Amino acid sequence: MVMKLAQFLGHLFFDAKETSVVVDGILILCIFKNLSNLEVTKTGKLALGVEYRAYFRHSEVGDAKNHLIPSMIEKLDQVTEEKLQGYGL
Repeated sequence: MVMKLAQFLGHLFFDAKETSVVVDGILILCIFKNLSNLEVTKTGKLALGVEYRAYFRHSEVGDAKNHLIPSMIEKLDQVTEEKLQGYGL
């Protein structure tokens, strides 16, 4: 995993300790709470005028039934199962 991340970031050769610190930092920055509380998330907009905060919403397991019709939920389940097939999830 760390090798793939290092390669993606353009660092093919890396120090394991340093990389571990960098990866931990990235993981902390990517926590939902941290991303949703960024000023740019709260006030920023895409060029088309869509607010960034539209992409962040607190939800709970099973909450989809309050926002989607049954056929949408079925389609999401189908696509998710198809995409995650073979990963043991």
